[in-house]
Amino acid sequence: MALVVLEGMSFHAFHGVYPEEQVLGTEYVVNVEVETGIALAAKTDNIEAATVNYETVFQICMAEMAQPCNLLETVVTNIIQRMKRQFPQMKGIKVQVRKLNPAIGTKMRALKNPEKYQPISGRTGAAWVQDEAKFVTDCPRCKKPFLCYADDTCWCKELNNVHPATLETLKRQYDTTCLCQNCLKLYAG
Repeated sequence: MALVVLEGMSFHAFHGVYPEEQVLGTEYVVNVEVETGIALAAKTDNIEAATVNYETVFQICMAEMAQPCNLLETVVTNIIQRMKRQFPQMKGIKVQVRKLNPAIGTKMRALKNPEKYQPISGRTGAAWVQDEAKFVTDCPRCKKPFLCYADDTCWCKELNNVHPATLETLKRQYDTTCLCQNCLKLYAG
């Protein structure tokens, strides 16, 4: 298992609950850490063989940071979802979004409405949200590890020839419809 990490990506963005934050914006730093395999890329020394291209990671983060959201939790979740769609071979991911000087927006609001102002006490360098996900699980049928995103970005959604009744049987038998590729192919029509 290897890590592909892109850290310290800086953006001026307009996330926040307060209208001032959505108009003036503030500075953010985004860090992304992807667990993946690198053997083929290392062996061939070819960007086309790379499992995770960090230029693409930057573009995904830039696109998500350009979409204003109220909460950093939403931004982090959106980055993870887009990464899953772009890199279906990821074994895990960790995303951190740091909002620098988070009190700036609330201080501006305090000048307009001092009675509604709830200050952040003391100096605050950053507020941040981090989430991570692991995508390797054991197949409930054969017990071998496999990648499963457990949502609409998963590879198994491409298998459209598994009958709905068969999926229901798998759900009852294994308490899931997520099996490894070899086992799931046994049930495909």
